[in-house]
Amino acid sequence: MKKILALLLALTMVFALAACGQQAAPAPASSDETYTLKFYHIFAAEESGGHESLWINKAAAEVEKQSGGRLKIEVVPGGTMGSEEELIPQVFSGDLDMSLSGPSVWGTVGQIDAIGWSELPYVVDNYSQMNALGEVLPDLTNKQLEAAGIDLYCLGAMSQGIRCLCTIESKPVKTVADCKDLRIRVPQSDVYMATVEGWGCAPTAMSSSQVITGLSNGTIDGLESDPASILARGQQEAFHWYVETYHIASLNLLMINKTNLQKLPEDLQKILIDVFKDYCVQQCYDREIVNNNLLSDIKAAGVEVVSLSPEEFAKFKEADTPFRDQKIAEWGDEAIFQEALDYVAAHAK
Repeated sequence: MKKILALLLALTMVFALAACGQQAAPAPASSDETYTLKFYHIFAAEESGGHESLWINKAAAEVEKQSGGRLKIEVVPGGTMGSEEELIPQVFSGDLDMSLSGPSVWGTVGQIDAIGWSELPYVVDNYSQMNALGEVLPDLTNKQLEAAGIDLYCLGAMSQGIRCLCTIESKPVKTVADCKDLRIRVPQSDVYMATVEGWGCAPTAMSSSQVITGLSNGTIDGLESDPASILARGQQEAFHWYVETYHIASLNLLMINKTNLQKLPEDLQKILIDVFKDYCVQQCYDREIVNNNLLSDIKAAGVEVVSLSPEEFAKFKEADTPFRDQKIAEWGDEAIFQEALDYVAAHAK
């Protein structure tokens, strides 16, 4: 009888331990609890003309409205809380909930260069295609993040615009041949350097704060940039030709730490995801309108806009295609890239 009782006791303990091991994760906090997410980024504040901040603030207000005040987003723009190099690692670690930065920055910090494919030259070559890419890019990025086991979730993509070539008055560009040996300022980036090098230019990496001086003293013959960045830095007075090469679409990724996202109750997760997805798409389309107006301001400073012929535009694009395709193959992005092209072809308006 003692042996039977001992056996029954042992079995009871085994079942009890098994039940403990199978307990479900704690349920989310009660529905009346409030949550605050920290969203720090480097882009200009809304009151300073920051287009990204305008739409981020709209989205944050809508999230708070739809959640009945249960979910608030503390937004601090302008790099007040740190540079990209300081902020982005904090999102990976979860110390900061959300931030906004370029795909290559996220890729470098997370050692997943493959998510930088949308920043390659001539993935798209006009605003209509860029807007369509902005719609699908978050979903494609999330596929890559999940496959790589990265603890991030992409809520949306925000447009800065499409970059073009700018040169001084004595260096007009109407053909690829005109680019030969032009000293063009680029960021310290292999992609940007290879892009202008493909046209025959001599890429010159330097800080954006040195561009005006570099143009005036002849260190460089031009730069490549987008309308908002040109005006924000007052560079429109320093060059003469704005050449519509439309070579790189700047779509910044709005990321949230995935673990922190999943700590929210499911209804709040859905509100956050749905609102930012919608407002990021709206921002992309609005950016096209805004950048057209900004280009008018640049022209008012005496800059002449050069619209390339279809034949010459194709030559610029063809000059960069080998590099683009080589990087896509190197990163194993062929399937993602084709999915993007198919979506853009079907949805560009």
